[in-house]
Amino acid sequence: SLNYSVETVQLLLNQRKAIEMFYNAALRHRAERPTDDVVFLIVPSSEVRIMTSFGIDIWTPLDEALFDTTYNDGSNGNEEHIDQSSGTEEHGYCSSPDTEVKQNILPVMMITDSSGRAGMQSSRYYMCSKDIFSSSPPLAFDDGGAMGAFIDRFFNGTIGKPFIRSETQLPTSRTTFEQNSEQNFNDPNVTILTGNTFESLVMDRNDEHTMLLMQATSCGHCKRFSIFWNELSSLVQAMNWSSTINVMRIDVTKNDVPHNMINAWDLPSVYYFPANEKNDPIEMTPLSRRTNPQNDYDEGLSWVSSGYDMVHWMINQGKLDLELLLQLDGSPLKDAKSVTVTDEEGEMTNS
Repeated sequence: SLNYSVETVQLLLNQRKAIEMFYNAALRHRAERPTDDVVFLIVPSSEVRIMTSFGIDIWTPLDEALFDTTYNDGSNGNEEHIDQSSGTEEHGYCSSPDTEVKQNILPVMMITDSSGRAGMQSSRYYMCSKDIFSSSPPLAFDDGGAMGAFIDRFFNGTIGKPFIRSETQLPTSRTTFEQNSEQNFNDPNVTILTGNTFESLVMDRNDEHTMLLMQATSCGHCKRFSIFWNELSSLVQAMNWSSTINVMRIDVTKNDVPHNMINAWDLPSVYYFPANEKNDPIEMTPLSRRTNPQNDYDEGLSWVSSGYDMVHWMINQGKLDLELLLQLDGSPLKDAKSVTVTDEEGEMTNS
């Protein structure tokens, strides 16, 4: 007996169609992959809090419509806008360009992959509303239609790269160089990473060492540790090591760290990415509990009391070229009497 507008009626019909398609895709998956552990879940909510938790952005198209602005790269906040292999928006927010603001955002399908990533961040893949209701789906509706094909691409490895949550600043009138300088660095010359810049600033710089602090703006321990982190950066700069050692930080509440070996649950956390070994980062932990029994009771990075502690820790990992560091510091090798290293047993050795 309720009178709905034509748009509302169409939206309700689309939602019902999407649920039926999702159900058919689940039945087909169970029949074809009975041993794969998959949970199919429908979230019948359009509350902003719920959608934000699932990574669905309703604010970008509204902001662009209200302020008549778009991001510099035209991607609504992500550098890699379109996944050419699937035709979907790779950033996963499924927000519409300003020319199509009236397009419905919901329904959205998301695949969350936590397989083989115990304690790590899950990978997420999105299928947007316009792709769900494609006019030429790869599969019949009874087989799950576009949703069934999306699941197939995930399991056969052709779905493309996962969504990477990443901060993006709104464009300004400043030049690109000025924007990058302000966005990537803070006062103590600590590079600020985002989910999108992790690959280029960490992984692609294979011949450089990287120290990465993972933090959260609301974390009190992180704010205290930032004092020591800035001191580490100042030491690297003072000793002229910045050409071989990069000191960086990332806010994991706003950015994903796209690396399978990174655990971003305990904050603050520090990972060392050695040169030429970027796939095997080392989490910073006390050198040896035998040297200081108090370390048995310390949690996380509470054992760090200065930037010098972290320099000492890096040297003891055995990944740095000490002769190169001495040369960069301007110290003649003949005047370098010894370098103190603590082995795994807590014994002091000189070289």
